[in-house]
Amino acid sequence: HMTGDIHAVTAANNLLAAQMDARIFHELTQKDGPLYDRLVPKIKGVRKFSPIQLRRLKRLGINKTDPDSLTDEEKVKFARLNIDTNQIMWNRVVDLNDRYLRKITIGESPTEKGFTRQTAFDISVASEIMAILALGNDVDDIKERLASMVVALDKSGNPVTADDLGMTGALLVLLRDAFEPTLMQSLEGTPVLVHTGP
Repeated sequence: HMTGDIHAVTAANNLLAAQMDARIFHELTQKDGPLYDRLVPKIKGVRKFSPIQLRRLKRLGINKTDPDSLTDEEKVKFARLNIDTNQIMWNRVVDLNDRYLRKITIGESPTEKGFTRQTAFDISVASEIMAILALGNDVDDIKERLASMVVALDKSGNPVTADDLGMTGALLVLLRDAFEPTLMQSLEGTPVLVHTGP
C-alpha cells in the first residue's frame, strides 16, 4: 500500500462514478421543480448558489447569482445534465487486474427502478485522475484539470465534466495527502521519493 496514492485515486475516481450514476438516476426519477430544489435547497429560508454552481451557470451563459431569479427554462438548463448513457466514458477502477470486471452491468437492485447500464472497471493507475496527480504543476493546476475532466457526453453531444457534477472540491479533499511524495529508502539506504502510479 506504500504511499496511499493509488487508494486515494481509486476513491476519488469511484466517487465521481457514483455521483454520475446518482445524478442520472435522480434526473430520470424527478420532475424539473423538485430536482432544482434539491440542487439549490432553501436553508433557513434562503436559497444560494455555491461557487461551483456559479461556475456552471457561467459556462451555460446564465449571468445570474440569485437562484430565485432564474426562469423555468434556465432552471432546467442548470439542473439537468441529460447524460447520454451510451456516451459515458468514465469507468470505476480497482487496483487489481480482474478480467471479470472488464464488462459489468450495474443498477440491478430493485431500488434502481430498472435503470441498468453496462460499464466496466479499469485498473486504478490507468485513471485520468492518476495522470493529473502525476503531471499537475501545483494544487491550482490539479484543481483546474480535475474540474475539466470529461466523464460523458449529454444527449446533444456536449461534454459533461466533473465540475458539472459538482465534484471538484470533493476530489481535491480525497487527493490532498497524495499531492505530497513520500520519502523512503532503498535496500542500500539511499533516499527515494515515491510518488503516484507507475
